[in-house]
Amino acid sequence: MKHHTTEIRGNFDMGECFAEVTCIHGHSTRLFNIGRDHYVACDTCKTVVAVGRNLTSSWKWENEAIWQRNSDKVQDYMLLER
Repeated sequence: MKHHTTEIRGNFDMGECFAEVTCIHGHSTRLFNIGRDHYVACDTCKTVVAVGRNLTSSWKWENEAIWQRNSDKVQDYMLLER
C-alpha cells in the first residue's frame, strides 16, 4: 500500500493530482484556466493556487475574453506560490 503525504499550501490541500485540490476549511473550490495555465480558487478564503499547465485540453476551447474574466475574478486574491 502506497503511503501519501499530503502537501498543504496555505488553505489548500494539494491532493495527489490537480483535480483533488480542496480547501482545508471545507469551502467549495473551482478549477479554471488562464491560457494554458490551470488554477484552483477558493472564493471564500480569496486565495488561488496554480496547479499546472496544459494538463487538460479545456483551455483550447476558451478564448481571451474567458481568460480575462477568469483573471479579473481573482485579481484581489492571494496567489499561493508553488
